[in-house]
Amino acid sequence: WLAQCGLTVERLAAQIEPVYLPERKIHLYHCDHRGLPLALISEDGNTAWSAEYDEWGNQLNEENPHHLHQPYRLPGQQYDKESGLY
Repeated sequence: WLAQCGLTVERLAAQIEPVYLPERKIHLYHCDHRGLPLALISEDGNTAWSAEYDEWGNQLNEENPHHLHQPYRLPGQQYDKESGLY
């Protein structure tokens, strides 16, 4: 009787459990000559995230008003939540 009503399994599941669609935004990475991210620029041209680093790539200051997740440091380094290291 589902086929007669025009219901499919997908439509029925969507009525029972709403589909979670996270809001996605595109940002441009602004990096220095070493590839270290200095800022994330939003689609409208505003700075959404920025940071300052010392000579060895250690973060000195971070401005993150939109609470963006930015896991990258120097090329090949990505933040590991479990160990707290890059």
